[in-house]
Amino acid sequence: MKERFNELLRSDFSSFVGKAFRHLHDGERLDPAPYVDFLCHELGRVATAETRRLIVNLPPRHLKTVLGSICLPAWLLGRQPAAQVMIVAYSESLAEDIAYKIRSLMTCNWYRAAFKTRLAADRSRANDFATVQGGGVLAGSIDGSLTGRGANLILFDDPLNISDADNMAQIAKVNARFDSLVMSRLNNPKRDAAVIIAHRLNEDDLSGHLKDLGGWRHVALPMIAPRRRTYDLGYREWCRKKGELLRPDAFGKKEIKRIMKTTTVPDFETLYQQNPIGAGSMRVKRDSFQIFTTPPREHPVVLSIDPGQRAGPRNSFTVIQAWAAAGENLYLIDQWREQSSLVETLVALKRFSRRYRPSVALIEVTAQGPALITEAYRLHIEVKEIVPDGNSKAERLRRNLATFRKKRIFLPQGADWRHDYVEEFLTFPGASDDQVDATTQFLDWIATKPVIPKPFQRALSAVTSTSFGSTVFGATAPASPSEQPPGCVLVRRSRW
Repeated sequence: MKERFNELLRSDFSSFVGKAFRHLHDGERLDPAPYVDFLCHELGRVATAETRRLIVNLPPRHLKTVLGSICLPAWLLGRQPAAQVMIVAYSESLAEDIAYKIRSLMTCNWYRAAFKTRLAADRSRANDFATVQGGGVLAGSIDGSLTGRGANLILFDDPLNISDADNMAQIAKVNARFDSLVMSRLNNPKRDAAVIIAHRLNEDDLSGHLKDLGGWRHVALPMIAPRRRTYDLGYREWCRKKGELLRPDAFGKKEIKRIMKTTTVPDFETLYQQNPIGAGSMRVKRDSFQIFTTPPREHPVVLSIDPGQRAGPRNSFTVIQAWAAAGENLYLIDQWREQSSLVETLVALKRFSRRYRPSVALIEVTAQGPALITEAYRLHIEVKEIVPDGNSKAERLRRNLATFRKKRIFLPQGADWRHDYVEEFLTFPGASDDQVDATTQFLDWIATKPVIPKPFQRALSAVTSTSFGSTVFGATAPASPSEQPPGCVLVRRSRW
């Protein structure tokens, strides 16, 4: 009877997973779930050489590491003691933890009874151990040294930290190192296998990158089934109904609602549904921005101001942007950005007021904001006081992504600030995001105000030429207070 059970452990990956789970979780049984059987079937095909390249995308807390990164290499080494396995992760600590648990399985009594594989005493580090038959496990991070050793199986578990979901520089770095370094470690690229096990975090993450290259089998299981679908379990079919949870035993309706509400970057659709394209990734592309040489004429101007704290290289920037709308197109006609004192910021506000005669100024009520609001009223500018809504900067950008993708943002060709402005969007979230904040502040406002009104006639007593010529946006302002129409009331409160 015992030998029959050992034979089942050697021949059936699903049975091995059930036994290994109890060992790793202090005797707790693995709850039967169709998706576990499906994943065991797919991962087992890697160990039997039926699948050479596999991507597995699962939501958090759905056993992806246990099944793919711990159980699969332990089972493979039990069946093929000379196999060389390489574990890669975004951090050394995660890679070492995975290797430690593989070793724990391979040294327990039931494993030794089922398999003839034995670990060598002369190479037994936590992240680098060998079998007496010449196989073994090497574990390390994507940023560590992986050169000098080959592998018959490469397992990349969590290529990115969740905090890097929208870090395009890190995403590009990981993708490049995987292509050039990690895949070069396969002893025989035609025969050996590579498996990626991860949550989806971004449209351009490693899973997306490899899907675009082609040649990889892709298995993605959303937490909530978006439609009816049938899966092959090897011994039968699993028909998953629309709306069905992968783990109904662990996630109830209240928990699902909480996760949906609190998951922001990456959002629920990306992290739990494995669908970054459907959610809209955070990426803004360079060609999202259009260029103009002549600004729109006779269109009112809106100032969007993201106030900083104070002057100095360690403090945030203050940004003043001048926007105009012509139909659906939005023109950022001018921008000022400095790590400025309040006095310097007030001078810049006066200059923008004279130059563009704005219909309204959007000013966030933080840092220098209250003083700027007072000054804007003194300059007879309509003010919309912006109180942060509690959403993250990333969420504010995300809800305006359609505007960028439809290429509705236009920038002046000759502006010396245009390059830095575009780069801030391409690398968001990065070291600085004040230009992004001022822009999304305007986009949020204009989405609720499709028509920008003309400015009041007494909003200005003198004008200067714009950076594009002598024409003033909106309308020609009187040259002096005596030319303003009599009886006009100076409005100091916002109409918005």
